[in-house]
Amino acid sequence: MSFSLIGIIFLQGYWIYSSWENKEEEFSLSVNTSLREVSLEVKNRELNDYVNAYQMLIDSIGAPNESNFTDVFLFLDEDQSTNLSTFFAYGILEEDYNISIPDNLSSSLSIDQKVKDYKAVKTTILNKNIFDRRENTLNSSISKIKSVQDIDVFKFEKYKTAFEEYASSLPIHKRTTSREIQVLLDQNFQERNITTPYEFGIYSNGLSTKIKSNNYLEVQSGPKYTITFFDDISSPIKYDLIVSFPEKREYVLSGIIGIASLSFLLTLVIIILSTSALYQILKQKKLSEIKNDFINNISHEFKTPIATINLALDSISSNEKNKITKKTNSYLGMIREENSRMLSQVENILRISQLEKSSNPLKMEDIDLHEVIEDATEHVKLLIGSKKGKINLRLNAINRYIKGNKNHLENIIINILDNAIKYSKKSPLINFTSDTIDDKIQLCIEDRGIGMDKSTQKMIFEKFFREQDGDIHNIKGHGLGLSYVKKIVDFHNGIIKVDSKKGVGTKFSIEFKNI
Repeated sequence: MSFSLIGIIFLQGYWIYSSWENKEEEFSLSVNTSLREVSLEVKNRELNDYVNAYQMLIDSIGAPNESNFTDVFLFLDEDQSTNLSTFFAYGILEEDYNISIPDNLSSSLSIDQKVKDYKAVKTTILNKNIFDRRENTLNSSISKIKSVQDIDVFKFEKYKTAFEEYASSLPIHKRTTSREIQVLLDQNFQERNITTPYEFGIYSNGLSTKIKSNNYLEVQSGPKYTITFFDDISSPIKYDLIVSFPEKREYVLSGIIGIASLSFLLTLVIIILSTSALYQILKQKKLSEIKNDFINNISHEFKTPIATINLALDSISSNEKNKITKKTNSYLGMIREENSRMLSQVENILRISQLEKSSNPLKMEDIDLHEVIEDATEHVKLLIGSKKGKINLRLNAINRYIKGNKNHLENIIINILDNAIKYSKKSPLINFTSDTIDDKIQLCIEDRGIGMDKSTQKMIFEKFFREQDGDIHNIKGHGLGLSYVKKIVDFHNGIIKVDSKKGVGTKFSIEFKNI
């Protein structure tokens, strides 16, 4: 029990520790994901600002000085039933405004040093006749059905590098603000259910910048999480966004405090119950030891007067001077019978007490089980003969040798046979057989006695149990015999079963493993 208790406590502790680590890992993952999102959002916002400024420049100039259409895809679909031909053309329209890029960006652009715009052009031409797909046909037909759409992605990618190179030369406080970082962090943390207070600051090559929270200190308490900000490859300046959580430990603990408290309470209850149970076990063990000592002492004390009574009876019966009447002789027989029964009960008590003191106090040796059976039947020969009964032996087991204690095995067979004799209304008839089943020897003792009901069969191996109705109540005994039988069979790693029917008889089956 103590090992089980230690194991439960260990498992509870391990579970709480694992829950803490999982919560920590979940928290760190959420924070790092939030920081990546904030970094990307600020970077995209900055780039969009430049793209929007570029677009406003184009819009302020007006119409382009020159436009050039370049075909990139042609498709002709002919319907023979209607003699209708459909021509599709897709291309890019380049519009040149013939105005130079502003100075702050021109240095970053290697080609196309002028403001240009690009549009996607989709042209559809319908004709009743198959037409010539020559270039002049295309140019002359381009105005028939036309749709134009701005190529934002194209513009964005064309000038992205230039914008990034230009932005990298600016100080951090001109690229973002503490307020922007604060708002984005709040939004992302809220989306991921991070509600604990935090402080942040941006460092440039390890030095603090103006971008930080109001209460941020360079020596900030609590765990810190870092992500590279504005990760411009070509820029010599590296920015790091550092976020600290002064109350992270309390926050993580609050996430598991409920289930951890329940687990702790459960463990405490288990400890209290186990301690109480252990105390009761030790108390019962102490009482059992006192009981066994008392039984041993009292049994030994009983054996002496019992033996004295037997000697006195033998002396009275053998003395020729004593003229014993028939009535007196009857009384002497009753005394002798009761004295013998008392001695049998005392010996049963001593045997059971001896067995309970040790897990296996029996001396084991190789024995012939058939020989044990024959000796046991010889002991009850006079008793069954006095009731005009009979024992039929059919010992058919091929392998009859087992590892066991001869005296105790003989006692349990005598005990079962004695019960079969006592609990028979008529002349007892007992069938005793042995058979080999696989690597086991099976003994069957079947009588034609008064039998037992199902409820009694479940209890007969319990100490001091006796049926309280019918003729069996009138049979003298203390309910120790079959309890002793069960213990001996268990010590031999055997199996004992009972099958009985009221008014028909009882069958005991015992199995032992062969050697």
